[in-house]
Amino acid sequence: MKVRILMLAAALVAVSVSAEEVPFKGRTLEVDTGQEARPILKVDGSRYVVPGSREQLVAKARACLAAQEGVSMGAVDAEQGQLAATMLTGFRASFANQALRTQLAMEVGDGYFHITQSAPELAQTDGSGFVPLGQSSGPWEKALDALVKHEDALIDCMYR
Repeated sequence: MKVRILMLAAALVAVSVSAEEVPFKGRTLEVDTGQEARPILKVDGSRYVVPGSREQLVAKARACLAAQEGVSMGAVDAEQGQLAATMLTGFRASFANQALRTQLAMEVGDGYFHITQSAPELAQTDGSGFVPLGQSSGPWEKALDALVKHEDALIDCMYR
């Protein structure tokens, strides 16, 4: 048991050493610096203050997410104020249409909400699947611009 705990602690230290936080248009990117492609692990937004109880804001978040193009709802835990969804965003880069997929997590509480996007992946142009979005390769800035635009529409909806 002690060996497992020590191995887990060592793995957590190794992960934290190889991650870097990078600001990007009002958000914070968590980038894996231990790999050459510098995969983006997470896009963390601000905590937004908005009037309403947790129950009201969960209902509003559900409606806003359902109204967004490219969003597939996942698990919703209304009591804890946790919503999950998969977001697919299209954009144009390198003279071609591109697609970015992320896992959206929304935390909602009395008078606030917070959005985090994790595991951003670019669709392969040959249709063979998705690959992690790397900060040092491909159209990562255009991909994140599209993600921010899509997320901003969700934020605007929460304020209506």
